[in-house]
Amino acid sequence: MAQTYQNWECIVVDDGSSDNTDELIEEYTKKDSRFKYYHRPKEHLPGGNGARNYGFKMSRGEYVNWFDSDDLMVAEKLELKVKAILENEVDFVVSKTKYFNSTKDLEKYYNFQNFEINFENFLLQKINLLTPDIFVSKNKIVRIKYNELIKSGQEYNFILKFLMNSRNYYVIDKVLTLRREHENSIQKKYRKNSNRKFSIFMSHFLSFDEIYDKLSLRRKKMFFYRVLTLSLRDKDIFFKNYFKLQKKSTKIYGYQGIVFFFLLGFSFYVFNKSHYFKAKFK
Repeated sequence: MAQTYQNWECIVVDDGSSDNTDELIEEYTKKDSRFKYYHRPKEHLPGGNGARNYGFKMSRGEYVNWFDSDDLMVAEKLELKVKAILENEVDFVVSKTKYFNSTKDLEKYYNFQNFEINFENFLLQKINLLTPDIFVSKNKIVRIKYNELIKSGQEYNFILKFLMNSRNYYVIDKVLTLRREHENSIQKKYRKNSNRKFSIFMSHFLSFDEIYDKLSLRRKKMFFYRVLTLSLRDKDIFFKNYFKLQKKSTKIYGYQGIVFFFLLGFSFYVFNKSHYFKAKFK
C-alpha cells in the first residue's frame, strides 16, 4: 500500500498457516480490492513452491515479482522496476536486497560488476539472485514452474530454468528489498542441520535431472561437474548416489565416463582422494 506505483495486484497465498492470517488479510481485501487472498488448493503440494505456482496461475498482471512473507519492499520498488523494464525493453529487471535486522552483508553476493547474469554464471554461483530481486515479464515465465518436490534451493531451480533462455535484462544498482533474518527461516534450519550438504546436493541434482534433456552438451558437462563436486563433499552422499551419478556420467561421456567414474569412486573410497579423476569431467 505504501508503493509510489499504484497499478498493482498483491496476491497472498496461504500455505496452511495456523495463525490469524485469514482475519488479517480479510481486513486488507475489504479495504482494497488490489489485495487477493487464496488458500493453496490440494492439487499443489504443501510448501512455498506450490503456493508460488498457484499464485502465478491466479495472477492477472503483465509483470511478476515473487515476494516472501518475511521481506519488505522499499516504497519506490515497483515504480523503479516498471520504469526500467519499459524504458529498456528487456525481459526482466534485477535489483538488490539487504538485511534490515542483521549486519550480514549481501553486496558480494551479487557481483554483477564482474559477471554477466546468465545461466553459466548463476549455475556456478559466480553471481546470485534472491527471489524478490527479479521483476519479469509474465509471458517469459508462463511455461516455467517452481519444482514442488524441492524443499531447499527452490529459487536456484527456478532461476536456472528461467536463465536457460533469457539474457535480456537490466540491473538497477539499488537495494529495493529488505530481508528479515530470523531463527525460524528455512535456510537457517538447514544451516544448523547435519543434512545440509545432502540438501544442497539433492536440490542441484534434482534441478539437473529436471532440465537435462533441454541442455546443450557443454551445459550438461558443466552442470554434471557442479553436481559431482557437491557430492564429493561427503562420502555418504557420493556413495548413496553413486549409481545415479554414474548413469549421468555414462550418458554424457560414454565409455570414458564409465571408466573415469569407476576410478574416481575407487580412489575416493580407498584413498579419500578424488581431484585427479574429478578433473576428467571438467
